[in-house]
Amino acid sequence: MKTVLNVKGMKCGGCETTVREVVQACEGVISVQPSFRDNRVEIEYDEAKANLEAIERAIAAQGFQVG
Repeated sequence: MKTVLNVKGMKCGGCETTVREVVQACEGVISVQPSFRDNRVEIEYDEAKANLEAIERAIAAQGFQVG
């Protein structure tokens, strides 16, 4: 499944890297494409393995606002 999360607080490529790494570390995530310019993160994941709320919490724990 694919979803797009609105993520505020990303200001540069380093922020994108941080978000990419933390999301990829979540179980069931297949691919991650963050964009600080668009304030969004496209995520492809396996619904049977991934927990979208856990992914959102992982992003928020890095200091970004999800939603």
